[in-house]
Amino acid sequence: MIRGILLLICSLQVSLLFSQLNMKAGFTSLYTPASQFNAEIAAFNNQEEVRLQNPIPELHFLNGLQIGVRYSFDRISTDLTWENTLRKRVGFGEDPDTKSLFEREYFFNFNALSFNIETHISPNFHFSVGAGRRNLRIRREINGSNKRIDIFDTPQEHYFLQIKPIFILSPSSKTPLAITPFFLYPLSLTQLQDFQEDIGLNSTTPRPSVSERFTSFGLSIVYYYGTRIDQ
Repeated sequence: MIRGILLLICSLQVSLLFSQLNMKAGFTSLYTPASQFNAEIAAFNNQEEVRLQNPIPELHFLNGLQIGVRYSFDRISTDLTWENTLRKRVGFGEDPDTKSLFEREYFFNFNALSFNIETHISPNFHFSVGAGRRNLRIRREINGSNKRIDIFDTPQEHYFLQIKPIFILSPSSKTPLAITPFFLYPLSLTQLQDFQEDIGLNSTTPRPSVSERFTSFGLSIVYYYGTRIDQ
């Protein structure tokens, strides 16, 4: 048993000597239909249409950063990637009775960590499949302050699968640029009851609790740093 573990460790060390290490960093933009979630926003806008002259826009696009590390073995690579995407949605107006500001300001954040396996089809084109975990955090700003409160007691998390075709520009460069469309499919639903209660939907006319999958697709633009990725 011990001999087998030592042999595995030695094999991994030898393989790393012949592998290529790259760091990567870039920009990510994703789109999520979020039909159930946006239906709740629309219901709130209709409920508060007298006070909400500028309704809360739907949530679709989130933008942010991506960093990661990549090991290459011949024509296969493994990749560990962290992404953080954000978006703010604001609705406001004037209460006709009190003439005071009526406002709802929400901050949305997806935080994702994924492990991916990448096949080198050609120097300019790779294809990646992966799995990971993503957290959703929603915060609301308290009116008249810069303080924010969390809507969920703990960030809502889900596991996901994703696929990514990777188009590499100047693969022989030491800092190649890659353009990466992606499709991400969560394996579970996110319960929205806490958001419904916070926004005030259940305070007047009770609504059934709903959930959202937050299926996403988008585009990443990433720079690689380190050894050449076409070797």
